[in-house]
Amino acid sequence: KTDVIEKVDEEEVTEVEGWAPSVSLEVNDRIETGEEGEEELYRQRSKLYRWVAKDEDSGEWKERGTGEMRLLKEKKSGRVRALMRQEKTLKIIANHYVVENGPYCSLKPNAGSEKCWVWMASDYADGAESTEQFALKFGNPDLAKAFEKAFNEAKQSNAEIISGETD
Repeated sequence: KTDVIEKVDEEEVTEVEGWAPSVSLEVNDRIETGEEGEEELYRQRSKLYRWVAKDEDSGEWKERGTGEMRLLKEKKSGRVRALMRQEKTLKIIANHYVVENGPYCSLKPNAGSEKCWVWMASDYADGAESTEQFALKFGNPDLAKAFEKAFNEAKQSNAEIISGETD
């Protein structure tokens, strides 16, 4: 003999009489990211690494995440920063101004690769300033060249703004 299980549709309970939630939640239609007053100059999906020194003579590249590297220009000041968020979590993994101040933001090919650029920056991704060495790897050499061009243009633009502020 087989038992037959019958499914009965019940209405979802959304209110319980005599009970009230201790906290009411609101739906935010718009979440501020801190990028509202900025214009996007460049965007490309890539993979970011940072150099972690083991000791004075050795170290290794650690993957920080995959996402879209973006160059954002502040509408008020005109200054350009590099911002990268991790793809799925949207956590900030790189956040620094693109400056003409060696050794910072001086792009160099990584070990002769045409798809990867290395540079140093005063980064604020973790909230506090720290000097980091980054490597950014692209899918092909053409994408890497486009990044180099946009990055160097942003660096030049920021240098002009900063020199205008000191005059």
